[in-house]
Amino acid sequence: MSAKAGQREFDVIVIGSGTCGGTIAKELALRNKRVLILERGANPPLKETLGAIVSIADRVILGDRGLSTVRALTTGGSTSLYFAVVNYPQLDTFRTLGIDLAGDLAAIRNELPIGPLPDSLLNPQGCALSDSARALGYDWHKFDMLVDASRCTAGYAYDAKWKAKSSVQDALANGAVLMNGATVSRILVDGERAVGVEYKLRKSPFGAELRKAYAKKIVLAAGELATPKILRDTGVEGIGARGFYCNPGYAIYGLVPGLKGTDGFVGSAGCQLDAGIELSDANIVRALHRPMMVGGMKLKHLFAFPETIGIGVKVKDGLGGQMRPNGRLHKTFDQHDRAKLDRGRQAAVKILEKAGAKDIVDFGVTAAGRVGGLVRIQEHVDSTLETQFRGLHVCDGSVLPDDMRGTPTVSLVCLAKYLSRHLLSAL
Repeated sequence: MSAKAGQREFDVIVIGSGTCGGTIAKELALRNKRVLILERGANPPLKETLGAIVSIADRVILGDRGLSTVRALTTGGSTSLYFAVVNYPQLDTFRTLGIDLAGDLAAIRNELPIGPLPDSLLNPQGCALSDSARALGYDWHKFDMLVDASRCTAGYAYDAKWKAKSSVQDALANGAVLMNGATVSRILVDGERAVGVEYKLRKSPFGAELRKAYAKKIVLAAGELATPKILRDTGVEGIGARGFYCNPGYAIYGLVPGLKGTDGFVGSAGCQLDAGIELSDANIVRALHRPMMVGGMKLKHLFAFPETIGIGVKVKDGLGGQMRPNGRLHKTFDQHDRAKLDRGRQAAVKILEKAGAKDIVDFGVTAAGRVGGLVRIQEHVDSTLETQFRGLHVCDGSVLPDDMRGTPTVSLVCLAKYLSRHLLSAL
């Protein structure tokens, strides 16, 4: 490969190093394909400390009154910040779109550490929530998690959660090239075919170098907050025409006198209410407790981590809002969405009160799940996830069907393996 002026030729350029980008890069590099990975973020060691999280977290505004979500700009993407909860792909839904993921899901079950947490890893807060919810008649149960319990010999361990960075590292070990600090300017198009990528490579805090790279195939895996704008700027028609959803919700906390809380895996248990309302364990780790309480001005809870107990509320909102010309998203909620938020909050407060919680507070409505609905399979991409521009494929959370609102990690790994097979057959 020529290094002249940073312009190189590859078999595949992967934009984004998260779940899909990392998986695709790994699958292709293992089969001796020349792969370039463009990652906007840096490549720091992943740690669950305040400083480490602040260095990679990027808050994205989605609407008025503080409505926002957070993504991670780093190698491995948002799996560096996620809770590692497993929601499975809806195989029948994908089949109606011409995509068969059954074999990929079966393979992933054998490859990744998937399963419910053993009882020994449930912390006192989680157990109190479970007892309270069940006493009130809710079907509170453990969820499958992407956690290697063998790495939790001393209890909760951040490193036990599967992360996409491991796939990127496998890709690099097999010859892939990773460019950190690379922000895509545009997809290079020749007629009706995508032929390359122009990107700005950050050389210092004050300057960047404009580069171009070329490939037979380009995979846009920049995430649901970045991919739609890149597609629209490239000329893909109809992106975001129906609005989007963001799964709004609350984080609600109270204080239980005498509770001796410890670190644990957030989101490891919960229940589904009617009308698309989900409740789950929201007991954050000690390292994040004080910053969160300071940020929300919850001073009474600030130094009370052992007694703090929390529930997350997430509701399935309808499509609405818009993607503005600058790519920023702005969401509005209708009365039906707000009614579901109110019902979810009321149920969460009842569970906390049943557990003995006092001084119950929330942090206002925020996005409690992924943003979606802007890009659609069989409308903006076909069954091989290819756009109207030949050679340009999309593989990230932006293309997941609307009904799939849960944590998308397993579905995305399946989709990435599926696309990898199609790419290999075409190269």
